[in-house]
Amino acid sequence: MRTAVLGILLALGAAGAASAGDYVIVASTNPALKPGTEVDGGQRLSLEPGQTLRLMNASGEVTTLRGSAAGAVAPRPGAPADPTRMAQLRVLIDPPPQGRTFGGRRSGVCPDPATLNSLDQILAVQSGGCAAQAREALEAYLAAR
Repeated sequence: MRTAVLGILLALGAAGAASAGDYVIVASTNPALKPGTEVDGGQRLSLEPGQTLRLMNASGEVTTLRGSAAGAVAPRPGAPADPTRMAQLRVLIDPPPQGRTFGGRRSGVCPDPATLNSLDQILAVQSGGCAAQAREALEAYLAAR
């Protein structure tokens, strides 16, 4: 029984990994295209003239798409996306609702967001439990691009 459950979980995990998008929406002027949503390379997106969409790939490159009468098409990536990194980005950009937490971090444990200059550093801090600092650093990272 345990083996069957483990097999099902591994199959579901592999299926989820295979379906990872190439980009994550980080900003959009179209309310239907929400930040945190994954987008595949080559996917046609509903962007009207005057609307914009910012996408980020797993390596941290930011692309801005501009709407037209035909919409916009996400660029094709050069390499497959890392599903784990894409999941981290998705959570960082569109965090789950805040619930009650226990055992919060003490001040001084999390780094100053201003010291986080790369996407690798930001994701490492997020994985270390400093989500607020990681989000603030990501906002600065995106603003600089």
